Amino acid sequence: MHSHIDAFPDKQCGAGANDDDIASAETALGIQFPESYRSFLRKVGWGEFSYELLYGLGMDTPDPLGLVRNTLSERHEASPPLPLHFLPVMNDGAGNNYCLDTSRLVSGECPVVFWDHEQGNNQTPDVEAESFDLWLIELLEELLQG
Repeated sequence: MHSHIDAFPDKQCGAGANDDDIASAETALGIQFPESYRSFLRKVGWGEFSYELLYGLGMDTPDPLGLVRNTLSERHEASPPLPLHFLPVMNDGAGNNYCLDTSRLVSGECPVVFWDHEQGNNQTPDVEAESFDLWLIELLEELLQG
């Protein structure tokens, strides 16, 4: 994953988050982050890849990309509200979110799912990738292909 981030030409990333930042965010949100997302947070904190904006943590995170703020907003202000076990990592620009389904955390990883706000509370979101790192690699490769 990190080599893909490093090689991506059109990016702006943060300086990274420390373990205290990550632990504080997990506590504030009441969920455990998968290892590949923790690694992303430690390395870059947040990211803008071409036009895609990934939420994150760290001292230099732009306010609109703050992970805790966006997660709480999606849980309490969005309709339908985001389930508590979902961690949004990227909005699609139309009110939908790519999320980590932390209820399915196994061996330190969980799938990335697509939460479509138009599908309502009882939806079964589509799995986009089996883990955050695989999802991010696929996203970066798609962006490179245009």
